[in-house]
Amino acid sequence: MANWEMIYATGLPPQWWGMMNLPIGLFLALTGFIVYRFRQTRALTLAQFFEERYSRRFRCYAGILCWISGILNFGVFPFVTGNLIVFFLGLPPEFVFLGVTLKTFWVTMFCYLAFATYIACAGGQITIMITDFLQGAMLMLIFAVLVIYLLGIYSWEEIVSGLMLGGADGESSMINPFAGSSNKDFDIWYFLIGLFGAIYNTRSWQGNSGYNAAARTPHEAVVAGVIGNWRMIVSTICIILIPLAAFAVLHLPEYAATAEPIRNAIDNLGDPVLKTQMTVPLFLKYTLPSGLLGLFAAVIFGCAISCDDTYVHAWGSIFIQDVVLPIRKRPFKTPGNHLLALRLSIVGVALFGFIFSILFPMKGYIFMFFALTGAIYLGGAGAVIIGGLYWKRGTTAAAWCALSVGTVIGFGGICIQQAWPALLGSLMRSWPDWEILQSFPEEFPVNGQWIYFYAMIASTVCYIAVSLLGPRRVFNLDRLLHRGQYAVAADRVGGAGGNRRDARGGKERFSLKRFLGITSEFTRFERFIFYGTFAWLMGWWLVFVAGVAVNFIQPLSDRFWSGFWYVYILLSVGLGILCTIWIFAGGLRDALQLFRDLRTSRNDCRDDGFVRQNEESAE
Repeated sequence: MANWEMIYATGLPPQWWGMMNLPIGLFLALTGFIVYRFRQTRALTLAQFFEERYSRRFRCYAGILCWISGILNFGVFPFVTGNLIVFFLGLPPEFVFLGVTLKTFWVTMFCYLAFATYIACAGGQITIMITDFLQGAMLMLIFAVLVIYLLGIYSWEEIVSGLMLGGADGESSMINPFAGSSNKDFDIWYFLIGLFGAIYNTRSWQGNSGYNAAARTPHEAVVAGVIGNWRMIVSTICIILIPLAAFAVLHLPEYAATAEPIRNAIDNLGDPVLKTQMTVPLFLKYTLPSGLLGLFAAVIFGCAISCDDTYVHAWGSIFIQDVVLPIRKRPFKTPGNHLLALRLSIVGVALFGFIFSILFPMKGYIFMFFALTGAIYLGGAGAVIIGGLYWKRGTTAAAWCALSVGTVIGFGGICIQQAWPALLGSLMRSWPDWEILQSFPEEFPVNGQWIYFYAMIASTVCYIAVSLLGPRRVFNLDRLLHRGQYAVAADRVGGAGGNRRDARGGKERFSLKRFLGITSEFTRFERFIFYGTFAWLMGWWLVFVAGVAVNFIQPLSDRFWSGFWYVYILLSVGLGILCTIWIFAGGLRDALQLFRDLRTSRNDCRDDGFVRQNEESAE
């Protein structure tokens, strides 16, 4: 939904500027930056790592901020999804039950949240992984069918003609990324900030924290990140094509008859936020044939349930593991009591999302809300995680300072944005002739992405400064990362215990393989995947660099960009379909392997996320 909003408003240029992130994703995937070292800590959650690296009190503080940021971010999921189900399926907005008038989207929210919560409570992370795999396989197959259908019904020339109408002002383009953005919120700076944040906040966000600790070994966590690049190809192309086709149908005169009922349905929504969010779903509702309409409805339900069972499980677990347990200062008496507390917390997160979605007045784009709520925690989390894993001089005081600064900036941004109309009125009465205030009558001039950026920079400066200016302390990273004399045999694959050191802590000799993050742990097929990933992503990044260089010498025409995007989409569709078949088969094999592992595994009830060591040993 967030991507549909952005692409419908801006067209294809965001896909071009997003290519500048490709080396970053490649670097993170191939080197295992953060991923490998976090898995080496053997922590179940990020805040458990915070306790081992900093202190129990900091773990509690970070857990509270992470949880608040997460549930606020999750709070609009039911709102968006509930309305999507109502308008896509053509359900009445209200109905009467036992003499009481109820909004239909309340009921849809409750029903799908209840099902997601049941999955999370019934079997925990293992059940979530299996059901999410089935949903993901279904989604990839249906998206492949939708891509073929869209390219068969709407010619590329028609789609381009529609996009040309979006840049009719002469100052922007929905095809040419160098002609200026047609939406100020999603200009090049949005993607540059995202580029910085992709590195800074690697593994910081805990909405899928169960998966962060789910890999059998650190090595498999790295390989999974690489395979993830191929999993998203076909779904990404489908998500791009749908709003492009919608824009063409709603703007080209030859589709006027088709567009009329869609526009009428949009106009009847009233709420401008709903109009923006439901434009593309209503296009699908009125244009897809009955079979595909049913398949896409299945996608909506499958995605909604699999996304929300992961989120309620993550935030519910974080509240118990990283807030309640540190406050209790002792583990639960029995595993049964612990599981009951986790399940009650999961139900509580789902109820919060349901109530928040009813009461909170959603404003602006979904991506901007995500950036703003995420900044409460992510503004300072990156500095704390990177410093904790890679810098032995990082101190607990620095971690407190960095996280607090990021929270103040992020939470302050939410408060100002929500109160801006009233705040603007007070400012205008005090400074009626101030032209800057007159330029922003409806919304705060700094969007969520910029607030997020300011929070990251300020927190990083605080972490470094406090660590260097405070008492000199040196942390034992080998013990934290289970290296050298602290190595864990179960974490070793093929004799190597790390991506930069062997099991004995010695340095590996430099080579191209090591530069790419390929160690002796990798099988021949895994090396093939890595080289293929490197070639695919770096190939598109070199195309990006060449395009930027050529455009500075001689601006490229819209005709060129039309051809470029057509080739880009066809190549991605072909490769994406092949990857869909491969990943489905591999995922099925690994799911069976998971069941075999569970039959022979031994449960350790003490491995419950409670750190059994003196707090003083953190320094």
